[in-house]
Amino acid sequence: MHVPHDFEQEFPGASRSAAESAANLVRTADALLREFDRRRREVADLSASGFQALAILDGAGEPLPSHVVSEGLLVSSASMTSLFDTLERRGLIERRRHPVDRRKVLVHLTDAGAAIVDQMLPIVHAASTEAFADLSERERDQLIRMLAGVTARLAEVSGSRPARPKPRRRPRR
Repeated sequence: MHVPHDFEQEFPGASRSAAESAANLVRTADALLREFDRRRREVADLSASGFQALAILDGAGEPLPSHVVSEGLLVSSASMTSLFDTLERRGLIERRRHPVDRRKVLVHLTDAGAAIVDQMLPIVHAASTEAFADLSERERDQLIRMLAGVTARLAEVSGSRPARPKPRRRPRR
């Protein structure tokens, strides 16, 4: 996506290149996630959150409390309950009481859930490899560092009060 050359005149104090970078980053992330989803659906009709929950459980190598999976997905507990209900109905997870603390519930990955993760992870990694095939290792390393910098900056500003931008100046027509 290209931002018009007069962008900074219309939005005083804004940066044309920052707006263009943000728009292209969002568009690229959306395209990559759509491609992951398209490829995953050929293996199992699972939502992205469903697959991610299974992958979190698989990566842990042990049953987890539901709130740990929820934190990994950054979703509400109500959404997790619905997601876990669906995964359990499909036989991909089991929820069992904690053996010591009966107030807690642990989420277990079933063999069927593990089999889906084993099929899907190579598909997701292949999509990543294809998506970044035109970049050299050096360029990928640069991209990783740049994205880490953007993430760190967003973490810095996330707790502060947003600056009050100057009003937009509509171009005369």
